[in-house]
Amino acid sequence: MTEKNYTVLKTTIDRVVVYLDGARVFRSGKVELKKGFQQVSVTGLTKNLYKDSVRISGKGKGSLGAIDIETVYQEEVSHEVLNKLLQDEEKLQKNLQSLQKQLEFTTHQNERMKVLSSRFSEEYPQWLASGETQLATLSEFIVFETKRNDEYMKRVQKLKNDIEEVTKKLNTLQAKINEYRNQSHVEQTYEIAIAVEVSQAGPFIFELSYQTTGVSWEPSYDVDLKTDKAILKGMAQIVNRTLEDWIKVSLEISTAVFKPLRAIDPTPYYIDIYDPYRPPPAPRRSLKAKKMAPMALQEKEEAMELADYGMEPMVEPTAELVESPSGVQSFEISGKWTIPSDGNNHPVTLTTHELKSEKEFYWAASDALGVIAQDKIINGDAVILGGNAKIYADGEFIGETYINRIAPREEFKLGAREELKITAKKKLLERVKEKAGLVKGKRAVSYEYELVLSNYRKEPSQITIKDVIPYSRSERIKVKGFTANVEPVSDTLGIYTWELKVRPDAEKKIITNMK
Repeated sequence: MTEKNYTVLKTTIDRVVVYLDGARVFRSGKVELKKGFQQVSVTGLTKNLYKDSVRISGKGKGSLGAIDIETVYQEEVSHEVLNKLLQDEEKLQKNLQSLQKQLEFTTHQNERMKVLSSRFSEEYPQWLASGETQLATLSEFIVFETKRNDEYMKRVQKLKNDIEEVTKKLNTLQAKINEYRNQSHVEQTYEIAIAVEVSQAGPFIFELSYQTTGVSWEPSYDVDLKTDKAILKGMAQIVNRTLEDWIKVSLEISTAVFKPLRAIDPTPYYIDIYDPYRPPPAPRRSLKAKKMAPMALQEKEEAMELADYGMEPMVEPTAELVESPSGVQSFEISGKWTIPSDGNNHPVTLTTHELKSEKEFYWAASDALGVIAQDKIINGDAVILGGNAKIYADGEFIGETYINRIAPREEFKLGAREELKITAKKKLLERVKEKAGLVKGKRAVSYEYELVLSNYRKEPSQITIKDVIPYSRSERIKVKGFTANVEPVSDTLGIYTWELKVRPDAEKKIITNMK
C-alpha cells in the first residue's frame, strides 16, 4: 500500500465481547470519500488478532470490494527503555519473592502452633482428670490463643495486601515489556485495506470486528450471609493483554470458548499381573489444577456514614443474563467501561442473587475453637460457575474459599466460623479406678462426663454434636460399655453423633458413662 492510494480511517473500539479464552472486538469509524474507486486503510491493530476472523460492513452510497490484511513492522525499539523496564521488573520480582517467603514462614509458624494447640486440647482433659492442672490453665490458654490468632490474621492480611499491590505493579510492567520485546525486536501490528467503489461522494461509516487472544476472565464472588438469606454477588475478573486499551466501551461477558469442545469416548482400563521387567508407560500429560485460594482473614473496615452527609449509596450496575439454547451464558453489562491492556484483574459485577439459607451448627470434642456455624444455601435457577469467593457475615469479612460449579436449585454450604452465642462445655464428673479380676496389674477405669449446650441466640438452633471415646484395637484393652442419657443417632469406631435442637436461652445436657 502506498500513501497516495488509500485514505486512513480512524476507528475506535465501541464494544467488546469477552470469552473465557479471548475476545471479539468491535470497531467503527467515519470518513469522507470521493466518487470512484477508493482504498480505505485501518492501521495499528493488535498483532494478537486472528486474520481469518476479520469482518467488515459499512454504510454509504457505494459497494465494498476486496479486503487485504497485512503485517506491519515498525522501527526497532529503544534498548535503553527496555533495559530500564527489565531492571524495574527484577526489583519487583525480588520484592515479591521476599513477601511470599515471609507469608510462607508466617503460615508455617501458625501450622506448628495449631499442632501444639490441638495436642493441648486432646491432652488437657486427661491432665485435669488426673489433677495435674487446673481450670485456670485453660483460661490462660484461651486468652493466649485468641491473641495469637488476632496477630496472625493481621500479619497475614498485611502481607497479602502487599503481595497484591506488588503483583499489580509487576503485571503492568510486564505488559509494557511485552509491548517492547518480541522475537525480532520490532513492534508488529496489522493493517487492513478495504476497497470501496464509491457511487456518490459523501460520508461513509465502516464497522469491523475481529477475534483476539491475550484476554480472559474468571468468575469470583462476594457472599454476604444474613439471618435467613445469602446475598451472592457474581463478578468477572477480566485480564486484558491484547495490547489495545478499551476506553468507554460496551461490555459483554460470555462463557463461550474459542476452542471447540467434543465428547470423548472412554478407552479400556486394563489390569494385568505386575511385570517388574516391563518399562513403565510414559506419564500422561494433564492440566495443572489451580491452587485453591488459602483461607484469609482481614480487619473490618470502617464504613462512611452517608446519612450524616445526606447522601445515598451509589448504584452498582449489574448485567442482564442471556442463556443460549446451547447453554452458553452471556452477561450484557449496562454503561460504558474502561479496561486498559495492563495485565491486571479488573472486576466487573455481573449478577446479584438473593438465595435462601439457614444456619447449621456443629461441635466436636476434639475442636478447640468451640461451636462452628455455617450456612446451608439453596441455589436459584441460575448456574453458579466455579470461582474464588470472599465470605462476609452481615457485612463483616470472615474468610475466603472456592465455590465449585453449582447447578440450579442445588444445596451448598459456606461460611464456616466460630459461633459465640452457643457454648459447649464438657467436664469430668467422676473418675473411678479399681482392680479388675485376680490377675496382677489389671485395672478397670470408669468415667462419667457431662456436656452442657447453652443457646444464647434468639432463635431455636439445630446443632450436630460429635464426641469421641477410646476405641480399642488391642485384645489386652477392653472398652466394656458406653451409655448416655440422650441416645446418639450414630456410632462409628467410637465417634458418637447427636442431633439436638436447643430452644432460645435454654440448655441441654448430655451425660455419658464409659468403662
